[in-house]
Amino acid sequence: MRKSKPLAGALAMVLGMLFACTPAGGGDENPSDVVVALPADNPGDIALRSRLAKQFMKDNPDIDVKVQVIPSNGYNEKIFTTVAAGNPPDIFNSGDIIIPTIVSKNYALDLTKFIQEDDYDVSAFYPEVIEGLTFENKIVGLTDNWDTQVMYYNRDLFDKAGLDYPDGSWTWDDFKSAARTLTSGEGPKKIFGAVHGYWFAPVFDQIWANGGEIFSKDQTECLLDRPEAVEAVQSIADLAKEGVIPTEQQLEGQGPNQFLLAGRAAMAIDAGRWAAFELLDGNVDWAAAPIPKGTEGRANFFHLSMYAITRNSDSPDNAWQFLKYMVSPEAIKLAVEDMQGIPSRPSLATGPAFKNNDLVKQHDALEPFLESLPTAHKAPYVPNFEEYNNTIDGGLDPVWTREETAAEALPKICERVEEQIAENAK
Repeated sequence: MRKSKPLAGALAMVLGMLFACTPAGGGDENPSDVVVALPADNPGDIALRSRLAKQFMKDNPDIDVKVQVIPSNGYNEKIFTTVAAGNPPDIFNSGDIIIPTIVSKNYALDLTKFIQEDDYDVSAFYPEVIEGLTFENKIVGLTDNWDTQVMYYNRDLFDKAGLDYPDGSWTWDDFKSAARTLTSGEGPKKIFGAVHGYWFAPVFDQIWANGGEIFSKDQTECLLDRPEAVEAVQSIADLAKEGVIPTEQQLEGQGPNQFLLAGRAAMAIDAGRWAAFELLDGNVDWAAAPIPKGTEGRANFFHLSMYAITRNSDSPDNAWQFLKYMVSPEAIKLAVEDMQGIPSRPSLATGPAFKNNDLVKQHDALEPFLESLPTAHKAPYVPNFEEYNNTIDGGLDPVWTREETAAEALPKICERVEEQIAENAK
């Protein structure tokens, strides 16, 4: 997931040193060393972890922490390969839809033993965070932040239309009604009432909120062909057909945030708190609100990026010490200004340093997330979920282009996904 904004200054030099000096695999000959693997697509987080490593080594001179930067393309596969080969990094960063595969293939060490031996206080974190990183009674990682889907909206367009701002009481019907009212104009100057993302998170949100599920509890059956899912997917497609939201084709080359920033959309259901930092680049008076409720209440995808210890780390005890430090109050305070998610510790999320920053005060970029946390859904606990998700994503394209209805496309998607599940079970 996303953690901190890209940092300027000497970052390029830092990255160059990291790429040049850190080996591609783990398995350092010195058992006191701790190798931390990070994807290259988040330079702000790389700079932060490097800063934390420097401070940690100052306080723990007997432990040497090395930050290893791996190209983002193929990052997870690289981690998995090094674990299988027996030369992994000691700590790695991953999350969201990859976690089920990490757990099912035993790539991460169960942290329960360390937590119990240290009497480590996991109650200092949001319980949803710990639950989100717990599988089969095993805590497989820890994190310094969390994120979830919300709705962003343009205050000026609401004011112009004489509409009240959205809040936590809104339903999907309220959203559709407001979107229709806020839609105006034609062609390049058309203002859409809303933008809705077509990737898995905002689509799953609607399915869950309508009482549907993606997979059966035993992980063998695709449930996207059930009425609740069909209705939810079709409702998104119908809004595009009506012209209230842009079609997927109209979004090509510019994401939902660009529509909001350009004043061409009044609302956007697509992203989490990381999008707020993109919206800061414009001159739009925007704010955040919870995603509207469906027939079965609100639902929103839970974005969790975890730090985990590899199952065959050469230095698990020292890795645990540094992992604890990365999610400590001291470390989180160092990142709080640039953190794109919400601090994983309530004491810091609602503390003055985070609660009173400009992003929160001016754009309401905290309370909607806290209100949404109890209804957050983590990625389906299905091994190889990323593979099935690609099938789902591609199979929905004909729905978004109006070549097929949801009732026609979703059974075919489920048939293919179940074939893949069966193939992977062999």
